[in-house]
Amino acid sequence: MIKNHFLIALRNLKKNLGFSFINITGLAIGIAACLVILLFVKNELSYDRFNKNADQIYRLALEGKFGNNEFNFPATPAPMAEALVRDLPEIQNECRIKNYGFPVIRYKDKVFSEERFFWADSTFFDLFTVDVLKGNPRTALTQPNSVVLTESIAKKYFGNEDPVGKTISADNRKDYLVTAVIKDAPKNSHFHYDFIASLASYDDSRNTQWLSNNFVAYLLVQKGVSPNELEQKINDDIVKYIAPQIEQITGQSLEQQLKQGNKYRYYLQALTDIHLHSHLQGEFEPNGDIAYVYIFLLIAFGILTIACVNFMNLSTARSAGRSKEVGIRKTLGSTFGQLIRQFLSESIIMSTCAVIVALIIVQIFLPTFNNFAGKELSLNFFTEFWAIPVLLLFILFVGLIAGSYPAFFLASFNPVTILSGKMKKGSKGAFLRSTLVILQFSISIILFIGTFVIYNQLNYLQNKNLGFSKDQLVIIHKTDDIGRFMAPFKEELSKTPGVIQVSNSTALPTIDPNFNSQGFKTEGDGSTKILYTFACDYDFAATFKMKMIQGRFFSRDFSTDTLNAVVINEAAAKYLGLKDPVGSTIIQMGVRPEHSQLHVIGVVKDFNFESLHSEIRPLLLFAFNSRGFGRYVTVRVKSNNIEETISNLKSAWGKFAGNQAFEYSFLDKDFAKVYESEQRTGTLFSSFAILAIFIACLGLFGLAAFTAEQRTKEIGIRKVLGASVPSVMVLLMKEFAKWIVISNLIAWPIAYYLMNRWLQDFAYRVNIGVWIFVACGIIALIIASVTVGYQALRAALANPADSLRYE
Repeated sequence: MIKNHFLIALRNLKKNLGFSFINITGLAIGIAACLVILLFVKNELSYDRFNKNADQIYRLALEGKFGNNEFNFPATPAPMAEALVRDLPEIQNECRIKNYGFPVIRYKDKVFSEERFFWADSTFFDLFTVDVLKGNPRTALTQPNSVVLTESIAKKYFGNEDPVGKTISADNRKDYLVTAVIKDAPKNSHFHYDFIASLASYDDSRNTQWLSNNFVAYLLVQKGVSPNELEQKINDDIVKYIAPQIEQITGQSLEQQLKQGNKYRYYLQALTDIHLHSHLQGEFEPNGDIAYVYIFLLIAFGILTIACVNFMNLSTARSAGRSKEVGIRKTLGSTFGQLIRQFLSESIIMSTCAVIVALIIVQIFLPTFNNFAGKELSLNFFTEFWAIPVLLLFILFVGLIAGSYPAFFLASFNPVTILSGKMKKGSKGAFLRSTLVILQFSISIILFIGTFVIYNQLNYLQNKNLGFSKDQLVIIHKTDDIGRFMAPFKEELSKTPGVIQVSNSTALPTIDPNFNSQGFKTEGDGSTKILYTFACDYDFAATFKMKMIQGRFFSRDFSTDTLNAVVINEAAAKYLGLKDPVGSTIIQMGVRPEHSQLHVIGVVKDFNFESLHSEIRPLLLFAFNSRGFGRYVTVRVKSNNIEETISNLKSAWGKFAGNQAFEYSFLDKDFAKVYESEQRTGTLFSSFAILAIFIACLGLFGLAAFTAEQRTKEIGIRKVLGASVPSVMVLLMKEFAKWIVISNLIAWPIAYYLMNRWLQDFAYRVNIGVWIFVACGIIALIIASVTVGYQALRAALANPADSLRYE
């Protein structure tokens, strides 16, 4: 019986090659897209699950609010993690990690700047699952100035030498003894390291301040402990530590602060949730987003639905071609169940062919997808135990879903009606076909609108007025390493041909918003308010082309500017309630009384110093004193001879930094990297939208061919009676056009809702204009018209004599 089904299926495939090609191609492309998306989703959901105790590890994060200023970051004070292990038996172990700066590492003649240099407690190997290749993990990080290298880094610096016992230098300031070599951090980790140095070598690790949140702390919790209950215990426990220090700094008790609506609370983040659910300030790396996982799953479902709809549509449309076969089979005794099995087996054979083609497509295009998505996805049939069973289930699922309706549809034909010739060709299932086409194009148009909205939002982010000019700015990194030579270095740069302006600062707007947060009061207002702060030199505003709303920026003409003068942004003036900010006095909390009174000398126009996901927050700028310096030097350069200018900057750097690597970047390119994740999403989204449209049009093409074939005689008669080619084309195309119009009306509100939800993640966003919906509707109509138009034109140009002889 199975052999018989198989032979009949092959015979039908061969008999209707065009129909078979369209069906298999559409299904294959849909399945390939679905498989790639599922690989992407599987990878996103696998982050940090390689850790043996992944379900017991939590990261501590701090959520705070003072006035209108809110903060949320994964940081804790130095003594907190150890105190929690001591005070709460539910917490078995802890590990603090810190990543700050990009040291230049030296070993003999090897000199490289390294971005993935971390400090960690010796318990790092107790919490995280790491393959140790050389050395003892129990003692590797117990001593100060010890460091563990990854396998690739060990190869980079030591080649074939054994690095254990060797010494490397960091920034020519500190030497580290290599105590172990470990495997590289897995790709699906929420942070990646090349060096793990002993946190005991970091003086700040012994800080006793409970309001100085500088360390990311991970906790190993006993099995079965409720995270919510443990959170409450943690916050109840630390009150005795933080309450006295809050009162000392703010002048108010913690209880008073909370009654005023302020907040200062730690919470737990499950390790396995960090990658997709955490987007806090100070993340080690940009994380993924669970929203995108859901979006891509919906896209996969949509594309597969469109492919299956094509199959169902074309199968039911060609029902008349097999009606006599069904009639004869039923007359000869075939049961309803036997016919169902016959047609479903044909559908499964076709889906098997489609899956085979899909696997070939995946293998060809997966490297391209990896480049777009920044992933290293692969489809391994034999190393992954689940691959082959899943593919077999996929074949059955697609075959049964796509073939179920056509099977029941064909098996339900009345043999008397069929064999008597009373059944009209293609009449049965017309309503379903139109419904399915509308469903296809509704999904395609939703994806199309989504592509337009994402593109407009990303374009808006790149071109928004940030309150400063990001063009023609060269950033020289890690200039704090030549701090005492900062003044002569800047002077040397200023004399360099091609240089317009030079500035030094501790942070960079948007790119590295390494801003501190401190408490301040105003005269006559007893409440403490938190402002973000950073330090810069006199030339900062001019270099970044920032505008002053009131007063002035720091100036060399005023010696007191480096002592007690500050510049605030518009948001800070509003937050502090200063009607006439210039000349006002602000009191800085937590410093000596003689240094606490600050005078506002100017108000700078609001500029985006954080990502455009966040609104502009209150900011206060200090001026460097005579010995102050920051880690960035920003150089505004002329637009011509850029390469020569960079070469001159490098030469100037060499005079003061010796053989330390010259590291630079362009601010506008760094800015683009901030939204790299959104850019990737936009590219992938548009690619899948185009695929969806293509698959839908493929089905429409086959359906149009069938419709034209069914109306061959009618077209011949109309032409004999004088119908023109355009009128015949309109006749064949108007029904399809009606379907596309209905698809638009269904797709528009759904697309608006989905994309409006996506835009809520941005503090600054575009409006979804009506023109986007109209444009996408027109484009979909044009694409469908071109698809159908080819078949309509071919039918309209046919010789009416041949059409009238058609049977």
